[in-house]
Parts: sequence; structure tokens; C-alpha cells
Amino acid sequence: MIQTTVPILYGDRSERTGIIMIEVCQVSVEPTGTKYLVIDWDITNGRKGPIFSKEVLWSTLEIDTMDTYLTNNNDFSGMSKTEIENKKLQLALFIDTTSNLFSIGQTIYRQNPDIWELTP
Repeated sequence: MIQTTVPILYGDRSERTGIIMIEVCQVSVEPTGTKYLVIDWDITNGRKGPIFSKEVLWSTLEIDTMDTYLTNNNDFSGMSKTEIENKKLQLALFIDTTSNLFSIGQTIYRQNPDIWELTP
């Protein structure tokens, strides 16, 4: 879905380095929003090993707001409904990762926002 442009240092207890790809999967629709599973993978050298995962709940308001923003700022013509929904999920993840910053102005893994890209 999204990934780092270069290998980065990660790991709480060791010095592991790799290109990190983040994937999001819908888990369930709740009365107050949608629950997603976010999985971080090390995809260095063609291998894919999970390094972290967590569930997050996006409220209906957050989802509707993001959907409106994405619809107004992207051209999804020629795409199927499934392709549009997958692209919106990818774009929402990218926006959230690159704009939801720590107080030091960095993203997860203590990286600058410009190190993230959409996964090809």
C-alpha cells in the first residue's frame, strides 16, 4: 500500500534495517465506524516479513471526511468500484502516515514525511 523509499532502521530491541511496507485490511464495520488491521512488513530483498500490526478504528465521520476529500481531489474515472475503494484506502493511509506526525515533526519510525511513497 505505502512504503519507505529507502531502507530504514527499525526495531525496539535490535538494529534491523529494511524497506517498510504498510498494508491496511478492513476487519469489521462497527456501529461507530470501521475497524482496520494495519500491518507493517519488511520487504527488503523481495522477502516479506511482518514486523508490527495493530487494529485501528476510524469513526464514520473520519471516513466520510476523508472520502469527500479524496473524491474532490482525485480522478478515479475508468476505475471499478473495487479499484476506487482500494485506491482510496491506499491514499488515506498515505495521508494519515505523512500528516499524523509526532511532536518532533516526524512520522512513524521517526522518519520525515517525504520518505513514504505509494507502493507500486
